[in-house]
Amino acid sequence: MYKIAISDLDGTLLGPDHKVSSKTKESIQQWKNTGRKFVIATGRHYIEAKKIQDELGESIFLITSNGARVHDQHGNIILKQNLPTDIATAICENSFDPSVQINLFTDQKWFANFSMQELVGMSIDTDFYCQTTDLKVIDKSNTIKIFFWGDREKLDVIYEMLDKRFADRVNLTFSLDRCLEVMEANTNKGAAVDAVLKIMGLTAQQAIAFGDGMNDVEMLCGVGKPILMANSQKDLLSALPDAEITQSSQEHGVAVKMDAILNEALS
Repeated sequence: MYKIAISDLDGTLLGPDHKVSSKTKESIQQWKNTGRKFVIATGRHYIEAKKIQDELGESIFLITSNGARVHDQHGNIILKQNLPTDIATAICENSFDPSVQINLFTDQKWFANFSMQELVGMSIDTDFYCQTTDLKVIDKSNTIKIFFWGDREKLDVIYEMLDKRFADRVNLTFSLDRCLEVMEANTNKGAAVDAVLKIMGLTAQQAIAFGDGMNDVEMLCGVGKPILMANSQKDLLSALPDAEITQSSQEHGVAVKMDAILNEALS
């Protein structure tokens, strides 16, 4: 029996409007009413994930910034991993294609070299937004992650450069085709899920996980039942060819599958 469900947000739990549908909220409530656990695992910042938690009306564990932070149901940090300061500094002092936006997360702030309307429109919490600044001069001692936003071909060049320069000191992943994320080498959703399962006294075989992007790979590979969204990235579908596929995020795919699991358990 599956006792815990872990879900990504964008392209997974959230619809195209970046909101949780009423159907999905109802399914999560029914899932939890049976004594099962529900956890959010996202590349977004904790502040934004907390907004979703508040909308759900549920006190749940939050895995954020691709696993760099894990908060328990009371908001306490139980796992913290930062991008090494020297790497964050080197990235911010480097010259990249001027059309590529560079973003940096700390526990309280989101900085960027310039604002981009495309990302502003994806905001969950209007009080949490990128503050345009000179990234060379800000304090980088508490950098959670850095991510680049731009055309894929330009991000591929950055990926190759960072991979060659920092090798096994960073985890590089495409959460979206237009988003290249840079974290500390051991930071990923899979490691964060392992930590949460250990605290809850659950095994990986008792867990299901939903995802749509390459930043979900470690999480999906580490649970008993990985479930991909119909709208998943092609790279993810290729990486996990045997994984079950549910409906798209627009079609409430997470809710559909959770309801099916509950109905099967009751039959």
